[in-house]
Amino acid sequence: MVRRLSPAGRRLATIMVSGPFVVATSWILYKRVVLGEERRVRDGRPVRPAGVQERDEQQQQQQLRP
Repeated sequence: MVRRLSPAGRRLATIMVSGPFVVATSWILYKRVVLGEERRVRDGRPVRPAGVQERDEQQQQQQLRP
């Protein structure tokens, strides 16, 4: 037997299901627009997040310095 949800229950279920999608999409858009992160590409090369790129560049510069 299928038990039907009340209108308030349906709204709550919709929010619970769609909430994580909204948060994840907003976070990705924020990283691209505000932080300047590259868009992921499908050519097989890995894309490093902006923070990791900066850290790697700093480590490389420190290794080059005597």
